Amino acid sequence: MDTTRRSNPACSAIFAQYYSLGVDAKYPRSSATLLHEAQRFLAARAKPYTGSGYVTFRFVIDCEGQMLPRVQVLQTNEAYQPFQFDKQLVADLFAYLKTLNQWKKARGRNDTPINYIAFLSFKLRDGKVAAIIP
Repeated sequence: MDTTRRSNPACSAIFAQYYSLGVDAKYPRSSATLLHEAQRFLAARAKPYTGSGYVTFRFVIDCEGQMLPRVQVLQTNEAYQPFQFDKQLVADLFAYLKTLNQWKKARGRNDTPINYIAFLSFKLRDGKVAAIIP
């Protein structure tokens, strides 16, 4: 993933977690909706994915609701032990993540625009997305 350290000059240097008090910046569509979209997205790729476990993307949303290219990828098996999924599967999940463009703009104390750290986890079972967290 692109891990360049870029930031939006219009945003302060303050970072919060998406669930922090007052930030309330969870993605506006339900996990069930995202699950169905991700399943359709991967099905359209028509590739034979394998593996069970979790692929989690951790990233920054700037104060204008745009995902920055700083993305951390964490991969574990079903027992939460480090695991490497097929690179194409991870790349396709990331391609799906980049289609999400309704991230909320967040404000901190004194109504200051802030950046926030968000994540999306894909629970995989036999190469298919079984759930999306949160």
